[in-house]
Amino acid sequence: MASMFSLPSEVMLTSLISQFPCREQQIRCLATLLAIRGAPSRNIVLYGLEATGKSAIAKALLQKLSTEPDNSLVNGDSDVPLDQLRYAVIKSAECITGRHLLEQTVGAVAKAVNWEGNVGRCENVAQLVVELGRMLEGWRTSDKEASNYRIVLVFDGIDHQREAPPTLLPGLARLGEIPLDPTSCTSLVSHTSTSPPTPSPNSSKFSHLLHQPPNSPSGAKETQETWSRFTSAVYDSLSKHSGRDILSFRSISLRLWPRFIKPILDGQLSATPFSRLLVANRSLFQNETVLIPGIISEPPLAKPGALVQAGNESKGKFQGIATQLPYYSRLLLVASYLASFNPPRLDTVHFMKSASSKRRKKGGGTALSRSSTTKRRTISRKLLGPQAFVLERMLAIFHCLKDDADSRGRHGNGNDRKRERQNGSADIQMAIATLASLRLLVKMGAQNAGDAMDGACRYRVAVGWEVVRGVARSVGVEAEDYLAD
Repeated sequence: MASMFSLPSEVMLTSLISQFPCREQQIRCLATLLAIRGAPSRNIVLYGLEATGKSAIAKALLQKLSTEPDNSLVNGDSDVPLDQLRYAVIKSAECITGRHLLEQTVGAVAKAVNWEGNVGRCENVAQLVVELGRMLEGWRTSDKEASNYRIVLVFDGIDHQREAPPTLLPGLARLGEIPLDPTSCTSLVSHTSTSPPTPSPNSSKFSHLLHQPPNSPSGAKETQETWSRFTSAVYDSLSKHSGRDILSFRSISLRLWPRFIKPILDGQLSATPFSRLLVANRSLFQNETVLIPGIISEPPLAKPGALVQAGNESKGKFQGIATQLPYYSRLLLVASYLASFNPPRLDTVHFMKSASSKRRKKGGGTALSRSSTTKRRTISRKLLGPQAFVLERMLAIFHCLKDDADSRGRHGNGNDRKRERQNGSADIQMAIATLASLRLLVKMGAQNAGDAMDGACRYRVAVGWEVVRGVARSVGVEAEDYLAD
Protein backbone atom coordinates (compact mmCIF):
# COMPACT_ATOMS: atom_id res chain seq x y z
CA MET A 1 0.00 0.00 0.00
CA ALA A 2 1.38 3.34 -0.99
CA SER A 3 1.93 6.09 1.53
CA MET A 4 -0.64 8.86 1.76
CA PHE A 5 2.18 11.42 2.07
CA SER A 6 4.86 11.77 -0.59
CA LEU A 7 7.08 14.65 -1.61
CA PRO A 8 7.03 16.04 -5.15
CA SER A 9 9.32 14.55 -7.74
CA GLU A 10 12.98 15.37 -7.14
CA VAL A 11 13.61 15.58 -10.88
CA MET A 12 10.96 18.25 -11.22
CA LEU A 13 12.32 20.22 -8.26
CA THR A 14 15.86 20.06 -9.62
CA SER A 15 14.77 21.52 -12.95
CA LEU A 16 12.95 24.35 -11.19
CA ILE A 17 15.92 25.08 -8.94
CA SER A 18 18.21 25.31 -11.97
CA GLN A 19 15.69 27.61 -13.65
CA PHE A 20 15.36 29.87 -10.59
CA PRO A 21 18.73 29.97 -8.79
CA CYS A 22 19.01 31.16 -5.18
CA ARG A 23 15.40 30.07 -4.51
CA GLU A 24 15.80 26.41 -3.52
CA GLN A 25 14.31 26.79 -0.04
CA GLN A 26 11.26 28.69 -1.28
CA ILE A 27 10.64 26.24 -4.14
CA ARG A 28 10.74 23.16 -1.91
CA CYS A 29 8.50 24.75 0.71
CA LEU A 30 5.94 25.91 -1.84
CA ALA A 31 5.96 22.55 -3.65
CA THR A 32 5.19 20.74 -0.40
CA LEU A 33 2.24 23.05 0.31
CA LEU A 34 0.78 22.83 -3.20
CA ALA A 35 1.22 19.12 -3.94
CA ILE A 36 -1.89 17.00 -3.41
CA ARG A 37 -0.04 14.27 -1.49
CA GLY A 38 2.29 16.69 0.27
CA ALA A 39 1.13 18.98 3.07
CA PRO A 40 -1.65 20.87 1.29
CA SER A 41 -2.82 24.16 2.74
CA ARG A 42 -6.06 26.01 2.13
CA ASN A 43 -4.50 29.48 2.05
CA ILE A 44 -0.97 30.42 1.04
CA VAL A 45 0.29 34.01 1.15
CA LEU A 46 3.43 34.84 -0.83
CA TYR A 47 4.71 38.26 0.12
CA GLY A 48 7.97 40.11 -0.32
CA LEU A 49 9.68 42.81 -2.32
CA GLU A 50 9.02 43.29 -6.00
CA ALA A 51 10.96 41.29 -8.60
CA THR A 52 11.95 38.51 -6.19
CA GLY A 53 10.40 35.67 -8.21
CA LYS A 54 7.15 35.08 -6.33
CA SER A 55 4.77 35.05 -9.29
CA ALA A 56 7.20 33.36 -11.69
CA ILE A 57 8.06 30.53 -9.28
CA ALA A 58 4.43 29.92 -8.32
CA LYS A 59 3.30 29.76 -11.94
CA ALA A 60 6.19 27.50 -13.04
CA LEU A 61 5.65 25.15 -10.10
CA LEU A 62 1.91 24.86 -10.71
CA GLN A 63 2.54 24.18 -14.37
CA LYS A 64 4.87 21.31 -13.46
CA LEU A 65 2.45 19.89 -10.90
CA SER A 66 -0.49 20.01 -13.30
CA THR A 67 1.24 18.46 -16.33
CA GLU A 68 3.38 15.63 -14.96
CA PRO A 69 1.40 12.43 -14.17
CA ASP A 70 3.78 11.38 -11.41
CA ASN A 71 4.15 14.84 -9.91
CA SER A 72 3.29 13.72 -6.39
CA LEU A 73 5.70 10.79 -6.24
CA VAL A 74 9.36 10.46 -5.48
CA ASN A 75 9.98 7.44 -7.71
CA GLY A 76 6.75 7.30 -9.73
CA ASP A 77 5.04 4.35 -8.00
CA SER A 78 2.33 2.98 -10.30
CA ASP A 79 0.14 1.73 -7.41
CA VAL A 80 -0.87 5.25 -6.50
CA PRO A 81 -3.92 6.49 -8.47
CA LEU A 82 -3.72 9.55 -10.66
CA ASP A 83 -4.09 13.00 -9.14
CA GLN A 84 -5.55 15.98 -10.96
CA LEU A 85 -4.35 19.50 -10.11
CA ARG A 86 -5.52 22.53 -12.04
CA TYR A 87 -4.67 26.17 -11.45
CA ALA A 88 -5.81 29.63 -12.52
CA VAL A 89 -3.71 32.82 -12.30
CA ILE A 90 -5.56 36.13 -11.98
CA LYS A 91 -3.51 39.34 -12.25
CA SER A 92 -4.95 42.23 -10.29
CA ALA A 93 -3.05 44.73 -12.44
CA GLU A 94 -5.27 43.77 -15.38
CA CYS A 95 -8.53 44.30 -13.43
CA ILE A 96 -9.88 47.81 -13.03
CA THR A 97 -12.53 47.04 -10.38
CA GLY A 98 -13.32 44.36 -7.82
CA ARG A 99 -16.19 43.04 -9.95
CA HIS A 100 -13.83 42.79 -12.91
CA LEU A 101 -11.49 40.69 -10.77
CA LEU A 102 -14.28 38.28 -9.82
CA GLU A 103 -15.42 37.87 -13.42
CA GLN A 104 -11.83 37.27 -14.51
CA THR A 105 -11.58 34.62 -11.80
CA VAL A 106 -14.66 32.79 -13.06
CA GLY A 107 -13.36 32.92 -16.63
CA ALA A 108 -9.90 31.65 -15.64
CA VAL A 109 -11.37 28.73 -13.66
CA ALA A 110 -13.68 27.82 -16.55
CA LYS A 111 -10.69 27.71 -18.87
CA ALA A 112 -8.63 25.65 -16.42
CA VAL A 113 -11.27 22.92 -15.94
CA ASN A 114 -12.40 22.97 -19.59
CA TRP A 115 -15.91 24.12 -18.73
CA GLU A 116 -18.17 23.94 -21.77
CA GLY A 117 -21.29 25.50 -20.29
CA ASN A 118 -22.27 29.12 -19.96
CA VAL A 119 -20.27 31.32 -17.61
CA GLY A 120 -22.60 33.39 -15.44
CA ARG A 121 -22.14 36.90 -14.16
CA CYS A 122 -20.28 37.41 -10.90
CA GLU A 123 -20.84 40.60 -8.92
CA ASN A 124 -19.78 39.55 -5.41
CA VAL A 125 -17.96 36.83 -3.51
CA ALA A 126 -21.20 34.90 -2.86
CA GLN A 127 -21.87 34.51 -6.58
CA LEU A 128 -18.21 33.53 -7.04
CA VAL A 129 -18.67 30.61 -4.64
CA VAL A 130 -21.78 29.44 -6.49
CA GLU A 131 -20.09 29.60 -9.90
CA LEU A 132 -16.96 27.84 -8.65
CA GLY A 133 -18.99 25.03 -7.08
CA ARG A 134 -20.95 24.51 -10.30
CA MET A 135 -17.84 24.36 -12.50
CA LEU A 136 -15.80 22.17 -10.13
CA GLU A 137 -18.64 19.69 -9.81
CA GLY A 138 -18.85 19.48 -13.58
CA TRP A 139 -15.07 18.93 -13.75
CA ARG A 140 -15.25 15.99 -11.35
CA THR A 141 -18.12 14.31 -13.13
CA SER A 142 -16.46 14.66 -16.53
CA ASP A 143 -13.08 13.28 -15.39
CA LYS A 144 -13.61 10.14 -13.28
CA GLU A 145 -10.18 8.57 -13.78
CA ALA A 146 -8.46 10.52 -11.00
CA SER A 147 -9.06 9.96 -7.32
CA ASN A 148 -7.86 13.29 -5.94
CA TYR A 149 -8.78 16.68 -7.35
CA ARG A 150 -7.52 20.13 -6.46
CA ILE A 151 -7.93 23.61 -7.91
CA VAL A 152 -5.46 26.39 -7.03
CA LEU A 153 -6.40 30.05 -7.46
CA VAL A 154 -3.48 32.50 -7.64
CA PHE A 155 -4.32 36.19 -7.15
CA ASP A 156 -1.21 38.09 -8.23
CA GLY A 157 -0.82 41.54 -6.64
CA ILE A 158 -4.12 41.38 -4.79
CA ASP A 159 -2.97 44.05 -2.33
CA HIS A 160 -2.84 46.61 -5.18
CA GLN A 161 -6.32 45.89 -6.52
CA ARG A 162 -8.12 49.06 -7.62
CA GLU A 163 -11.62 49.86 -6.36
CA ALA A 164 -11.75 46.71 -4.27
CA PRO A 165 -14.72 46.37 -1.87
CA PRO A 166 -13.84 45.91 1.80
CA THR A 167 -15.13 42.33 1.81
CA LEU A 168 -13.11 41.18 -1.21
CA LEU A 169 -9.84 40.20 0.44
CA PRO A 170 -11.41 38.50 3.51
CA GLY A 171 -13.84 36.65 1.25
CA LEU A 172 -11.08 35.34 -1.02
CA ALA A 173 -9.02 34.29 1.97
CA ARG A 174 -11.91 32.16 3.29
CA LEU A 175 -12.64 30.35 0.04
CA GLY A 176 -10.70 27.36 1.34
CA GLU A 177 -13.09 27.00 4.28
CA ILE A 178 -16.08 26.45 2.01
CA PRO A 179 -16.72 22.71 1.46
CA LEU A 180 -16.11 22.55 -2.28
CA ASP A 181 -15.44 19.31 -4.08
CA PRO A 182 -12.74 19.22 -5.46
CA THR A 183 -10.65 20.89 -2.76
CA SER A 184 -9.68 24.48 -3.50
CA CYS A 185 -6.58 26.40 -2.47
CA THR A 186 -6.23 30.17 -2.57
CA SER A 187 -2.76 31.65 -3.09
CA LEU A 188 -2.44 35.39 -2.52
CA VAL A 189 0.67 37.07 -3.93
CA SER A 190 1.52 40.39 -2.28
CA HIS A 191 4.32 42.81 -3.16
CA THR A 192 4.48 44.68 0.14
CA SER A 193 5.54 43.42 3.52
CA THR A 194 7.56 44.42 6.57
CA SER A 195 9.45 41.13 6.89
CA PRO A 196 9.40 39.37 3.52
CA PRO A 197 10.05 35.62 3.53
CA THR A 198 11.16 35.98 -0.10
CA PRO A 199 14.31 38.01 0.58
CA SER A 200 16.14 40.21 -1.86
CA PRO A 201 19.41 38.68 -3.10
CA ASN A 202 22.74 39.98 -1.89
CA SER A 203 25.77 40.92 -3.99
CA SER A 204 26.97 37.37 -4.65
CA LYS A 205 23.47 36.14 -5.53
CA PHE A 206 22.91 39.10 -7.83
CA SER A 207 26.12 38.31 -9.68
CA HIS A 208 25.10 34.66 -9.89
CA LEU A 209 21.72 35.58 -11.37
CA LEU A 210 23.38 37.74 -14.03
CA HIS A 211 25.95 35.15 -15.00
CA GLN A 212 25.79 35.77 -18.77
CA PRO A 213 27.66 38.91 -19.94
CA PRO A 214 26.06 40.74 -22.88
CA ASN A 215 29.30 41.49 -24.74
CA SER A 216 32.74 39.89 -24.99
CA PRO A 217 35.73 42.25 -24.80
CA SER A 218 38.28 39.45 -25.29
CA GLY A 219 37.99 35.76 -24.47
CA ALA A 220 35.14 33.92 -22.78
CA LYS A 221 37.06 33.38 -19.53
CA GLU A 222 38.25 36.99 -19.28
CA THR A 223 34.77 38.26 -20.11
CA GLN A 224 33.14 36.15 -17.40
CA GLU A 225 35.64 37.29 -14.78
CA THR A 226 35.33 40.95 -15.79
CA TRP A 227 31.53 40.75 -15.81
CA SER A 228 31.34 39.18 -12.35
CA ARG A 229 33.62 41.79 -10.80
CA PHE A 230 31.82 44.55 -12.69
CA THR A 231 28.41 43.51 -11.35
CA SER A 232 29.82 43.42 -7.81
CA ALA A 233 31.12 46.97 -8.24
CA VAL A 234 27.76 48.15 -9.61
CA TYR A 235 25.91 46.59 -6.68
CA ASP A 236 28.20 48.10 -4.04
CA SER A 237 28.17 51.61 -5.55
CA LEU A 238 24.68 52.04 -7.03
CA SER A 239 22.23 49.17 -6.63
CA LYS A 240 22.82 48.48 -2.95
CA HIS A 241 21.07 51.68 -1.86
CA SER A 242 18.76 52.44 -4.80
CA GLY A 243 18.02 49.29 -6.83
CA ARG A 244 16.94 46.55 -4.45
CA ASP A 245 15.55 44.15 -7.06
CA ILE A 246 17.02 42.12 -9.89
CA LEU A 247 15.25 44.09 -12.63
CA SER A 248 16.72 47.47 -11.72
CA PHE A 249 20.12 45.91 -11.07
CA ARG A 250 20.12 44.25 -14.49
CA SER A 251 19.01 47.48 -16.18
CA ILE A 252 21.79 49.50 -14.56
CA SER A 253 24.41 46.88 -15.38
CA LEU A 254 23.40 46.67 -19.04
CA ARG A 255 23.46 50.45 -19.40
CA LEU A 256 26.93 50.83 -17.88
CA TRP A 257 28.54 47.75 -19.45
CA PRO A 258 29.22 49.23 -22.95
CA ARG A 259 30.87 52.30 -21.41
CA PHE A 260 32.84 50.18 -18.98
CA ILE A 261 34.42 47.94 -21.62
CA LYS A 262 34.99 50.76 -24.14
CA PRO A 263 38.69 51.22 -23.13
CA ILE A 264 39.19 47.49 -23.73
CA LEU A 265 37.56 47.60 -27.16
CA ASP A 266 39.62 50.68 -28.10
CA GLY A 267 42.84 48.96 -27.07
CA GLN A 268 43.71 51.46 -24.34
CA LEU A 269 43.50 48.98 -21.44
CA SER A 270 43.35 45.23 -20.98
CA ALA A 271 40.86 43.19 -18.99
CA THR A 272 43.35 41.48 -16.69
CA PRO A 273 44.18 44.33 -14.26
CA PHE A 274 40.63 45.05 -13.18
CA SER A 275 41.76 47.73 -10.73
CA ARG A 276 43.13 49.91 -13.54
CA LEU A 277 39.94 49.43 -15.51
CA LEU A 278 37.89 50.37 -12.45
CA VAL A 279 39.94 53.53 -11.83
CA ALA A 280 39.62 54.59 -15.47
CA ASN A 281 35.81 54.26 -15.26
CA ARG A 282 35.32 55.56 -11.72
CA SER A 283 33.12 58.39 -13.02
CA LEU A 284 30.49 55.82 -14.05
CA PHE A 285 30.05 54.68 -10.45
CA GLN A 286 30.08 58.22 -9.02
CA ASN A 287 27.37 59.59 -11.32
CA GLU A 288 23.80 58.79 -10.24
CA THR A 289 22.10 59.95 -13.45
CA VAL A 290 21.90 56.33 -14.58
CA LEU A 291 19.40 55.74 -11.77
CA ILE A 292 16.96 58.31 -13.18
CA PRO A 293 14.47 56.65 -15.55
CA GLY A 294 13.85 58.29 -18.91
CA ILE A 295 12.47 57.68 -22.37
CA ILE A 296 15.25 59.46 -24.30
CA SER A 297 17.91 57.17 -25.68
CA GLU A 298 21.47 57.73 -24.60
CA PRO A 299 23.84 59.47 -27.04
CA PRO A 300 26.34 57.27 -28.88
CA LEU A 301 29.74 56.76 -27.38
CA ALA A 302 32.25 59.37 -28.49
CA LYS A 303 35.62 58.64 -30.02
CA PRO A 304 38.69 58.46 -27.76
CA GLY A 305 40.03 61.81 -29.04
CA ALA A 306 36.75 63.61 -28.48
CA LEU A 307 36.34 62.83 -24.79
CA VAL A 308 37.83 66.12 -23.59
CA GLN A 309 35.86 68.21 -26.05
CA ALA A 310 32.59 66.57 -25.10
CA GLY A 311 33.29 67.27 -21.44
CA ASN A 312 33.99 70.94 -22.13
CA GLU A 313 30.91 71.41 -24.28
CA SER A 314 28.61 69.93 -21.66
CA LYS A 315 29.68 72.58 -19.16
CA GLY A 316 28.34 75.38 -21.38
CA LYS A 317 24.84 74.02 -21.62
CA PHE A 318 22.07 75.72 -19.69
CA GLN A 319 20.14 73.56 -17.29
CA GLY A 320 16.74 73.90 -15.70
CA ILE A 321 13.81 75.85 -17.06
CA ALA A 322 15.95 77.62 -19.70
CA THR A 323 16.04 74.43 -21.77
CA GLN A 324 12.28 73.88 -21.59
CA LEU A 325 10.88 77.27 -22.62
CA PRO A 326 10.89 78.72 -26.16
CA TYR A 327 12.98 81.73 -27.08
CA TYR A 328 10.31 84.42 -26.76
CA SER A 329 8.87 82.86 -23.61
CA ARG A 330 12.24 83.25 -21.93
CA LEU A 331 12.43 86.90 -22.98
CA LEU A 332 8.91 87.47 -21.65
CA LEU A 333 9.86 85.90 -18.32
CA VAL A 334 12.91 88.18 -17.99
CA ALA A 335 10.82 91.21 -18.95
CA SER A 336 8.23 90.26 -16.33
CA TYR A 337 10.92 90.07 -13.67
CA LEU A 338 12.25 93.51 -14.61
CA ALA A 339 8.72 94.93 -14.60
CA SER A 340 8.11 93.51 -11.12
CA PHE A 341 11.35 94.67 -9.50
CA ASN A 342 12.12 97.94 -11.36
CA PRO A 343 10.13 101.06 -10.51
CA PRO A 344 8.11 102.45 -13.43
CA ARG A 345 9.93 105.80 -13.30
CA LEU A 346 13.16 104.12 -14.43
CA ASP A 347 11.67 102.43 -17.49
CA THR A 348 13.02 105.22 -19.68
CA VAL A 349 16.48 103.70 -19.26
CA HIS A 350 15.44 100.70 -21.36
CA PHE A 351 14.34 102.87 -24.28
CA MET A 352 17.40 105.13 -24.49
CA LYS A 353 19.16 103.78 -27.57
CA SER A 354 22.11 106.13 -27.17
CA ALA A 355 22.84 104.96 -23.64
CA SER A 356 23.54 101.29 -24.41
CA SER A 357 27.09 101.60 -23.10
CA LYS A 358 25.91 103.23 -19.90
CA ARG A 359 23.25 100.55 -19.49
CA ARG A 360 25.96 98.05 -18.67
CA LYS A 361 26.46 99.81 -15.37
CA LYS A 362 24.63 98.93 -12.22
CA GLY A 363 21.25 100.59 -12.05
CA GLY A 364 21.27 101.83 -15.63
CA GLY A 365 23.95 104.49 -15.10
CA THR A 366 21.70 107.38 -16.11
CA ALA A 367 20.30 108.55 -12.81
CA LEU A 368 22.20 111.58 -11.48
CA SER A 369 23.29 111.46 -7.89
CA ARG A 370 22.05 114.27 -5.72
CA SER A 371 24.52 116.42 -3.87
CA SER A 372 22.49 116.53 -0.72
CA THR A 373 24.35 115.95 2.48
CA THR A 374 21.65 113.84 4.11
CA LYS A 375 21.04 110.36 2.71
CA ARG A 376 18.39 107.98 3.91
CA ARG A 377 18.73 104.23 3.84
CA THR A 378 16.32 102.39 1.51
CA ILE A 379 15.34 98.74 1.40
CA SER A 380 16.30 96.83 -1.72
CA ARG A 381 13.36 96.01 -3.97
CA LYS A 382 14.54 92.39 -4.09
CA LEU A 383 13.76 92.14 -0.39
CA LEU A 384 10.30 93.66 -0.82
CA GLY A 385 9.18 90.95 -3.20
CA PRO A 386 7.75 91.19 -6.71
CA GLN A 387 5.31 94.00 -7.42
CA ALA A 388 2.34 93.95 -9.78
CA PHE A 389 2.80 95.39 -13.27
CA VAL A 390 0.59 96.24 -16.22
CA LEU A 391 0.78 93.95 -19.25
CA GLU A 392 1.47 96.85 -21.65
CA ARG A 393 4.51 97.90 -19.61
CA MET A 394 5.94 94.40 -19.66
CA LEU A 395 5.51 94.15 -23.44
CA ALA A 396 7.40 97.42 -23.90
CA ILE A 397 10.31 96.07 -21.85
CA PHE A 398 10.12 92.83 -23.82
CA HIS A 399 10.67 94.61 -27.17
CA CYS A 400 13.63 96.44 -25.70
CA LEU A 401 15.18 93.19 -24.49
CA LYS A 402 14.52 91.51 -27.83
CA ASP A 403 16.53 94.15 -29.66
CA ASP A 404 19.48 93.81 -27.27
CA ALA A 405 19.46 90.02 -26.93
CA ASP A 406 21.59 87.83 -29.13
CA SER A 407 19.80 85.63 -31.64
CA ARG A 408 21.26 82.23 -30.93
CA GLY A 409 18.00 80.99 -29.43
CA ARG A 410 16.11 80.98 -32.72
CA HIS A 411 18.09 82.53 -35.62
CA GLY A 412 21.64 81.31 -35.03
CA ASN A 413 24.41 83.93 -35.17
CA GLY A 414 22.78 86.12 -37.81
CA ASN A 415 23.88 89.61 -36.71
CA ASP A 416 22.92 91.18 -40.05
CA ARG A 417 19.48 89.64 -40.16
CA LYS A 418 16.34 91.76 -40.38
CA ARG A 419 14.63 91.53 -37.05
CA GLU A 420 10.89 91.36 -37.21
CA ARG A 421 8.56 93.10 -34.81
CA GLN A 422 6.16 91.14 -32.62
CA ASN A 423 3.59 93.82 -31.86
CA GLY A 424 0.97 91.86 -29.96
CA SER A 425 0.97 88.91 -32.33
CA ALA A 426 -0.72 85.62 -31.51
CA ASP A 427 2.59 83.94 -30.61
CA ILE A 428 3.37 86.49 -27.91
CA GLN A 429 -0.13 86.40 -26.48
CA MET A 430 -0.04 82.61 -26.45
CA ALA A 431 3.35 82.65 -24.72
CA ILE A 432 1.98 84.94 -22.00
CA ALA A 433 -0.99 82.64 -21.49
CA THR A 434 1.35 79.65 -21.29
CA LEU A 435 3.53 81.32 -18.66
CA ALA A 436 0.40 82.11 -16.66
CA SER A 437 -0.83 78.52 -16.91
CA LEU A 438 2.57 77.27 -15.72
CA ARG A 439 2.26 79.59 -12.69
CA LEU A 440 5.39 81.48 -13.71
CA LEU A 441 3.22 84.58 -13.97
CA VAL A 442 0.42 85.18 -11.47
CA LYS A 443 -2.60 87.27 -12.38
CA MET A 444 -3.54 89.80 -9.73
CA GLY A 445 -7.12 90.28 -8.60
CA ALA A 446 -9.99 87.97 -9.46
CA GLN A 447 -9.04 85.15 -11.78
CA ASN A 448 -12.14 85.53 -13.96
CA ALA A 449 -12.36 89.31 -13.90
CA GLY A 450 -11.76 90.72 -17.38
CA ASP A 451 -9.73 89.33 -20.23
CA ALA A 452 -6.40 87.77 -19.32
CA MET A 453 -4.81 89.31 -22.43
CA ASP A 454 -6.11 92.82 -21.76
CA GLY A 455 -3.38 95.45 -21.78
CA ALA A 456 -4.54 96.83 -18.44
CA CYS A 457 -4.45 93.42 -16.77
CA ARG A 458 -1.98 93.23 -13.89
CA TYR A 459 0.45 90.36 -13.35
CA ARG A 460 3.24 89.47 -10.94
CA VAL A 461 6.28 87.30 -11.59
CA ALA A 462 6.53 84.09 -9.54
CA VAL A 463 10.17 83.07 -10.07
CA GLY A 464 13.30 84.03 -8.20
CA TRP A 465 16.49 85.81 -9.11
CA GLU A 466 18.60 82.71 -9.72
CA VAL A 467 16.08 81.32 -12.19
CA VAL A 468 15.74 84.60 -14.08
CA ARG A 469 19.49 85.11 -14.31
CA GLY A 470 19.95 81.66 -15.87
CA VAL A 471 17.06 82.24 -18.28
CA ALA A 472 18.44 85.65 -19.27
CA ARG A 473 21.90 84.27 -19.96
CA SER A 474 20.40 81.55 -22.15
CA VAL A 475 19.15 84.27 -24.54
CA GLY A 476 22.29 86.42 -24.29
CA VAL A 477 21.07 89.00 -21.78
CA GLU A 478 22.63 89.94 -18.46
CA ALA A 479 19.76 90.71 -16.12
CA GLU A 480 22.06 92.68 -13.79
CA ASP A 481 22.48 95.37 -16.45
CA TYR A 482 18.77 96.16 -16.41
CA LEU A 483 17.99 96.12 -12.69
CA ALA A 484 17.62 99.47 -11.01
CA ASP A 485 19.17 98.39 -7.69
